[in-house]
Amino acid sequence: MWPINCEIAIAKLWVYSKPRPTTPPTTPLTLPLHQLTPKPSSFKDSEQGLQRWKAKLTGLLSSPSQKSYEKWHTGTEEVLASGQLQQLDLRVLQQQVEQQKRGRSRSRAQLQVRGKLCATRALELRAAKAELLAQKAQAKEARVAQQAANQVRRQLRGLGVEVQKQERLRKKRVRALTQASNPIPPEDQDPIPNPEAGSEASSEAGSKVGSEPGLEPGSERGGSEPEPEPGFEPGFERAFELELEPGFELEVEPGSGLASELQRRLEEGVDWEAEWEGERESM
Repeated sequence: MWPINCEIAIAKLWVYSKPRPTTPPTTPLTLPLHQLTPKPSSFKDSEQGLQRWKAKLTGLLSSPSQKSYEKWHTGTEEVLASGQLQQLDLRVLQQQVEQQKRGRSRSRAQLQVRGKLCATRALELRAAKAELLAQKAQAKEARVAQQAANQVRRQLRGLGVEVQKQERLRKKRVRALTQASNPIPPEDQDPIPNPEAGSEASSEAGSKVGSEPGLEPGSERGGSEPEPEPGFEPGFERAFELELEPGFELEVEPGSGLASELQRRLEEGVDWEAEWEGERESM
């Protein structure tokens, strides 16, 4: 065997050596990259970076290093806060300067675009402009007053509708209690006043007095009063428009037209309340 031949030894190794299993090539392992802290471009980014590093370094530094780091962190936050305040103050000052410039440009009272302008003409133009502004202000005040009056009128109309409903319910209760011969409670004895009717009456009276000062109150144009309907005595309709107290008795002369008409309507079962309401609305 000696001396050893290298070629024979290699051939023997190829024959007698155990074959190794073939494995596919593996890719090299790559460690995850840590997220890099971005370069701050504003005060907000700087504050976020400080908070991130404070959360990471808390508890990892030694006592002297931790104290110095906390001092540096606190001072940096104060500097950033003061920088933000200065930036806000500068922005407010810029806005004020821009508003002053706009106000100066708007405050120039231009009376004439081209041509000569003498002092007399300038005074006339200024007076005309002031008069126009006063007219616009008066028109605006009148419009605001009209809107307020319309709003009050709408509120009164809604309140009047509600009062009319309550008044109809009160009359029904009074009629039912009267028919049953039961006492009427004090809250149902007096009629509910209608605020809308009072406001309309006052406005109509004012308009009549302003338009026709020579006419007496209660007189109509032409001096003639409407004739009463046949079968009804004068003043009957006005008497029934009044709110009568419970237990009021109306004395009617037997054999008169009024007595016969009342007897006929009682036999027909006429709804007096509905008829009176209809006559009032038609009037």
